[in-house]
Amino acid sequence: MGMKKILTICAMMLVASTALAQGRYQMKSGIAKTVTTVGDSKTEATQYWDDYGAMESLKQRMDIPGLVSYDYYTITKGDKAWFVTDTDGKKASKVFQNPTPDLNFLNITPAVEEKYNIKDFGGETFLGKPCKKYTYETTQNRKKGLWTVWVYKGLILKSICLLGKRESVIEVVELKENVPVPPEVFDIP
Repeated sequence: MGMKKILTICAMMLVASTALAQGRYQMKSGIAKTVTTVGDSKTEATQYWDDYGAMESLKQRMDIPGLVSYDYYTITKGDKAWFVTDTDGKKASKVFQNPTPDLNFLNITPAVEEKYNIKDFGGETFLGKPCKKYTYETTQNRKKGLWTVWVYKGLILKSICLLGKRESVIEVVELKENVPVPPEVFDIP
């Protein structure tokens, strides 16, 4: 599986697992700068949310030297998400179902705990914030994913995803809580 596909799947799963319904986060709105590392490659992104996570947008830029450069983002509203690419002003989008619609770290029910095989590893600090550390399992496109996440107020600040034999690490490097978010980041083209 190529690096682009791994980054895309991990980004979609991260957004889908953290944004579905009001009450997902204990912060009304926010902006988080993230860095995703897969092997020697690093990708920066910006994550936006509003209405306590009812709306979320993750924007990234993909640069593969000598091949292609484009912007892509995932917008999540409710149980639907849109994967959008923008290459030289040409936009394309694809809608998909949220693969983890019931995974809410503020309200882990026994059924959800069993479904995702969630394990609680207690508290740990990341980015100077008190987090809860969990592991859980997902399946997307017949690929099993094992996730280790550090969760602050419902928001994943760090995740390590093992998908097949490839590992990706997504880390928030800057977090702004309860700040105004531009509404256009949630527009679906």
